Parts: sequence; structure tokens; C-alpha cells
Amino acid sequence: MVGGRTTGLMLAVRLARQGIKVRVVDGSPGIDVNSRATLLHSRSLELLDNLGIADEIRENGQPLRGMRLFMDGKQVLQTRYPPVDSSYPYGISYSQAQIEGLLESKLHELGVTVERSTELVGLEQDGDSVQASLKRADGVEESVQAVFLVGCDGAHSATRHLLGIEFPGVQDKFPYFLADVISENDEPSDAWFYFLHREGAVMFAILNGGRRQIVGPLAGDHSADGEPDLAELQELVDRRTGGNYRLSDPRWLTYFRINYRVAKRYRDRRAFLAGDAAHVHSPFAGHGMNTGIQDACNLAWKLTLAIRGVASEALLESYEVERRPVARQVVDNTQTFTEPGETYPDMTEVERDAFLKGFYKEGEELIAFRRNFEELDIDYGASPLSMDDAADLPQEVRPGLEARNVSGLLHVDANCDLFGFLDGPHHCLLVFAGEDTLVDAACVQAAEALDRYGSWMDVYLVLPRRQDVMPENISVLIDPEAELADRYGMSTGGLYLFRPDGYVAYRSRRTDSLGNYVERVMIPG
Repeated sequence: MVGGRTTGLMLAVRLARQGIKVRVVDGSPGIDVNSRATLLHSRSLELLDNLGIADEIRENGQPLRGMRLFMDGKQVLQTRYPPVDSSYPYGISYSQAQIEGLLESKLHELGVTVERSTELVGLEQDGDSVQASLKRADGVEESVQAVFLVGCDGAHSATRHLLGIEFPGVQDKFPYFLADVISENDEPSDAWFYFLHREGAVMFAILNGGRRQIVGPLAGDHSADGEPDLAELQELVDRRTGGNYRLSDPRWLTYFRINYRVAKRYRDRRAFLAGDAAHVHSPFAGHGMNTGIQDACNLAWKLTLAIRGVASEALLESYEVERRPVARQVVDNTQTFTEPGETYPDMTEVERDAFLKGFYKEGEELIAFRRNFEELDIDYGASPLSMDDAADLPQEVRPGLEARNVSGLLHVDANCDLFGFLDGPHHCLLVFAGEDTLVDAACVQAAEALDRYGSWMDVYLVLPRRQDVMPENISVLIDPEAELADRYGMSTGGLYLFRPDGYVAYRSRRTDSLGNYVERVMIPG
């Protein structure tokens, strides 16, 4: 792994917990203490929860529950967000440095230490391996051989440059300022503020610890050299907000430029790109770190199966097929969201009214917006890894979409929920018995699946109630209120296969049809 920031750490943890030997190098001397990324969306929190490190974030982070919109000093909208259907109904702001600290501690528990101040300076490949040349701070170079290499080394990725992969896109014409400060009189602290002004916009993002990250565009001809001065930023914020917010205790003041770029390719034979090495965009809406986290979770299980020889070439190719369109959409969406803050001074009244109306959402439109914002609606339905043999089943849980959680289940007489079985490292197959008369047949199919694919699949037989004679050597889930069967349309039996990253891979009303999927996507071990 090249890169020891959020994406690289997440990928390394996901691989190491599956028993894969991992080496992580990073050119920096340590975790960056500055608050570059701030917000974890619901989907990322679910994935971190799977690693057992989300409780700290929940307890000490700052949930995002609303927004306030101002135009020329006047508040024109205040919105409270409805919760989403997730164990984490709201995104939570938690310093990227703290997130990386949690991930690195988890990696240490798994026996892996990040090798800091170590750079990738050379890269060659053959049919079976990657040869990487590493250089430490003391000038000593080392040649390393690996089965795969993943570049998680940021926007200026050495991996991407050495692979010769283009990084097309554009740079925003406006420089930006960023301040990590305490701001007085900015309640509610669980809402972000967006100020549109004839001079330009200012956004107050939430941070944990009672702080704010304040961001906004500068004039196009601003030099953006050096670092901003707090007094200068205070004057700018006063002009654009009406002067109600007193800034203090600056932890970080900087200028930066926004780029919108997506790598031409995410893979070159045995080398891959993830996170900012593959895509960069506006920080507005906080999707950069989250997109990298999901890159890591998508790629980790595929590399694991490839290393174990239980994967087709299509499975490795699916990483780019699935993740590149997501990055492309994030780039487009963040650009669409960011640019009005730059062009507001030149908007006509009609354009300003139209822009304002875009913030008014209710009903199903608001729910759809919230799910999209929290990254819960990612759709891999067009992926070669998604296969549906029962298209009449509920569309909200069709192949390619994230699983929906269900609680009230029983496993070994203990209460549990579905997500507790979808945290990897294996695929999860649920074989639903449905009616009592189908239990024996479902039990046979579950046993056969376990026997044939047990090296990469956890198999569970789902029963509506305990039987007088329970199956031996097969894990059983009891669905006493039929909530799981109802949500997944399995009242009459069938099966669902879930990927290690929590997305539905395959479903069928027949319990004997799994081979259809395996033959197309997997190489049986």
C-alpha cells in the first residue's frame, strides 16, 4: 500500500483482518493534524462500525442535522434534516486526523505498522508481481516485490505518475481560503451555514470539539500566496455574513485550489489507484474522504479473493467498473454545488430565485436527497458482479444496492441484526426456508453451498422459528417476526447473496440456483 492516509489505512485494515500480508508506506512523517476532511457520511460510519471503531466517533463527533441559508445577510431558509434508514441516521463530523488515528490503532492491533517518511520512487510489473522501489528519509533505497500494489497516495500520486495514467480535468479559476477556528454566536452547532453575498460565498462547516471549518472563494486575481491572516479573514467573514460571528483560536489557516479530476484508469495490471490518487473534487458536501473509504472497502475483498485464487478476472476489473462512475458523479455533483457560490454575485434575480428553490425539498424528494447525501444510494446494478434471478422482488434490495438492515433476529439464542453478519471478511449467503414444508430442501441447499464455497462464503439458513430438530453443522438465523423475510420478499423461500462490502450480489426465489452466479463471477475454490 502506498499512502497511509484514510483510504490507505482503511484498505490495509480490511485486508489485514482477512489474513492478507500487508505493507504500508507513506511519504509523510506522520498523520496530518490539520482538518482537511471533516464529515463522515452514514455509509462510511456503517463501514467503520464493522471494524469496531465507530462508537468513539458517535460519542465524541458532531452530528449534522440541518442547514441555514443566507442571501446578502438575510436568512432565507432553515432546514432540519430527517434521519435516514441507517444505524447512523445522520452524518457525523470528526477530525480526519482522529479518524486516521483510530484506523492506525486498529492496524497496529492487526500487526501492521505504517512505514513513515518512505516514498515510492520506482515501479515495474510482470505477469505475477509488482516490483516497487522505495526510498526512506535517510536516502536508503529498497526493492520490494508484491502480488498487488495500490496507490492511495493522494492527488499528486507517485503511483499514478509512475504508471503513466492520465488525470484529466480542470482547476477552478477561483482560489479559496480555509480556516479551522472557533466561531461565536453560530448556533445551532449541528447545522452548516451557507452565506451567499454579492462579494462571494462563505460556508461554515461543522467540526467536532465546538469548532468550525470556514471556507469560501476569493477574487480570481487574489494571489493566494502564503497563509491567510486571521484579522483579514475576520473582515472578509464580517462583510459576507453581516458581522455576527467572532473568530478565534485558529488551528489552521490556508489557501487552496479546487481541482476536478478523475483518473483515466483505476488499474494497470497488478497496480490500482484509490482515493485522491484516482479522483479529486470540491470539498463542499464532504464526499472526498468518504469516497476514498468506499474505494477501499470495494477493492479489499476483491484483492483478497484474487490472492486466494478464488476470483475471475471480471471480479478485479469490476473495481473500476463500479467505482469510477461513482467518482465521476461526485465530481460533477460537487462542482454543481460549489460553482453557484462563485457566480452568485453575477446572478440575475431570476437565477437567484431558481437557485434558492433548489434547496426546498420535501417528501420523497427530500428522502432521496438525504440518502444520496449520506451515500446510501450507490448503485452497482450495472456491474458484472450483480445478477438478479428474481426481478419481481423488492426493488430497494435488488442486486447492486446496499443491503437494508433488519433487527429482531436470533442467532444461537442471542438477539442480533442483519448487518452483524455482513461485516466480512466473506460473502454472506442467506438461504430462506420460507414455509415449514420447505425447511428440509433449504437445509440441503445451505449445506451444499457451505460444502462447495465455504472458503469464501458464510452460509446461514433462515428459519421462521426453531425446529424440533435443528440442522447440524449449519448456522441458523431465526426470523421470529418475519421482518427479514418481509423486507427481502422471501416469505416463500429463496436466497440472497451479499458481498463483503455489504451490497446485494445475487438473489433468486430458488434455493438451488447459486451455481448460476458462481459460474459467471467466481472461480470455485
